[in-house]
Amino acid sequence: MKKPRTIRGVALILLLLVLLPLLVFTVYEISGLSGSESFVTDIYRRQLDIVLFSINQFAWDVANTWAGAVENGWKPAEAGGSFSPVFAREFLGKNQAIDAVFTADSTGTEITFMAGRGADEKPAHVRLALLLAGERPLIDRLLMLSSRNYRKIESRTFPDSSGPGGGVVLLFVMRDIRGIPVLAGIRLHQERFVREVLGERMREAAAGEFVISVFRTSNGDRVFASEEGPGADPEQRRQLWLFPDLAVGIRLKGETIQQVARSRVSRDIMILVVLDAVLLSGVWVVFRSVRREMEFVRLKSDFVSNVSHDLRTPLALIRMYAETLELGRLVGEEKKQEYYSTIVRETERLSRLVNNLLNFSRMEAGRRPYTFLPLDLNAVVRGVLDSFSPHLGSEGFSPIVDLDSAIPAVRADMEAVQEALINILDNAVKYSGGEKYLRVATGIRMDDVYVEIEDHGPGIPPEYRERVFETFFRVPSSKTSGAKGSGLGLAIARHIMEAHGGRIDLSSTPGRGSTFTLAFRYEHNTHH
Repeated sequence: MKKPRTIRGVALILLLLVLLPLLVFTVYEISGLSGSESFVTDIYRRQLDIVLFSINQFAWDVANTWAGAVENGWKPAEAGGSFSPVFAREFLGKNQAIDAVFTADSTGTEITFMAGRGADEKPAHVRLALLLAGERPLIDRLLMLSSRNYRKIESRTFPDSSGPGGGVVLLFVMRDIRGIPVLAGIRLHQERFVREVLGERMREAAAGEFVISVFRTSNGDRVFASEEGPGADPEQRRQLWLFPDLAVGIRLKGETIQQVARSRVSRDIMILVVLDAVLLSGVWVVFRSVRREMEFVRLKSDFVSNVSHDLRTPLALIRMYAETLELGRLVGEEKKQEYYSTIVRETERLSRLVNNLLNFSRMEAGRRPYTFLPLDLNAVVRGVLDSFSPHLGSEGFSPIVDLDSAIPAVRADMEAVQEALINILDNAVKYSGGEKYLRVATGIRMDDVYVEIEDHGPGIPPEYRERVFETFFRVPSSKTSGAKGSGLGLAIARHIMEAHGGRIDLSSTPGRGSTFTLAFRYEHNTHH
C-alpha cells in the first residue's frame, strides 16, 4: 500500500505547485478579459477622436490662413477699400471652394463685395444683410476680441437658394492701418470645400485602416467618403466646426471596434487555452515519468528482495545438506545419493540465476555476443528437457513432448535458445499451481518454426500480458500462486528472440493456463 500513497503524494505536489497556480492564473486572466475588451475599445475610441480632431483642426487652420490672406490683400487706403484685381483673381483661382469675399462696417449694414466669381450679387447682398442683422451679438463679440488683438472666426449657414449644397459664411474682424475695425467675410461652398480641401486630408488620415465620411446632419445624406463603397454607420462622429450642418464620422475598415475587441479577446482566450493545454500536457508527462520511475524503483527493490530470496534458499539447502554429509549423520548410501542430487540441483538453480543476472547485464549494455549457426530445435528441446528433468521430477511434472520431425533447421545461437527455453520452463513450473501439466511441442506455422510450451497454471490476466516481458515486472501475487522470482526470465527470453529476428508470443486464459511460443524465421531452401 506504500506505492499508491507515494503516487498520490506526487500528484498532490504537482497540483499545488503547477495546476493550482495555473488554475488561479487562468481564472484571473479570463476575468480580466472583459476589462481588456473595454480597455481596447477605449483606446480605439481615443484614437478615432484624435483623427476627427485633426481633421477639424486642419479645416480651421485653412480658414485661418484664408482670413490672414484676406487681411493682407485688403488695401483700404490705396484702393478705396477694395482688393486689387490681381489678388482677387489669384485668391479665387487657388481656392475654388470660395464663392466671394466681402466687407461690412462695424454695424453690419454697409456691405461691399470685394471679390466674387461674376454672379449677380444683389440677391446675395440682401440675404447677407439679413444674416448680419440677426447676428448683432456675434459681431459685437468679434469686435471685442479684435480690440484685444485676437482674431476669432465664426461660421454661419448662408441662406442660399442654390440648394442643400449651399454656402457657409466665415465672419471675422480685420483692422485698417488706422486701427478702425472692419467686418470681413468669406462665403464658402461647403460641399466643394469638403471634397477639394478636406478630401485629401481625410484620405491621408484614414491610411487604409479607417473609413472617414462627412454627413449632412439635417437629413443624414453622405457628402463625402474616403473610400468608395456602400456606406456604413460611423462608430463616432463629430461636428465640423466650420459647417453647422455637416458632421465628420469615422469607423474601422472591415470591422467595428467591438468586433476588433472581441476578436482580440477570443485570440487571447485561445492562446491561454493552448498554453494551459501545453502546461497540462507537460504536467501529465512529468507525472507519468515520475510514476514510471517510482514503479521502476519499486520493481528494482522487489527484484533485489526476490533475488536475495532465490539465492538464500538454495544456499541454505546446500549448506544444510553439506554439513549433514560432513558430519556423517547419514547411514545409507541411498540417502546420501538423495542429498548429493539435491545439492547438485540447487547448484544448477544458483547457476541459472547467476547466468540470468550476467546475461541481463550484458544485454542491457548491448555487449552480449551471439553465434548464429544452423540449429536443430528438436535436439535443443530434448537436451534442455534432459538437463531439466531432475528439477521437473522433483516438482511432480511429467512433460508431454510433441516434436515435429519435419521442421527445418534455423540459424540461431544454441546457448541463447537453451537459456530462453529454460527460463520459460522454469516459469511454467514455478507458477503451475496444483495441476502439474506441461506440454512442449515444435512445428511449422507459415514462415515460422516454433517451440511451444503450455502449462495449466493460473494464467495471466489480459492487462498484464504485455508487461510480463518488461524488466523486473512480476504479476501481482494475488493473481498468481505467490511464487517468488527475479522478473528477468521473460525479459531475457524476449531479448534473445528479438536478437534472432523472431518473436515470443503469449496466449493465456486466467484460471486455465498459458502458452508461450518461441517463433523463429526460416528460409524455405534451408534443409534439416
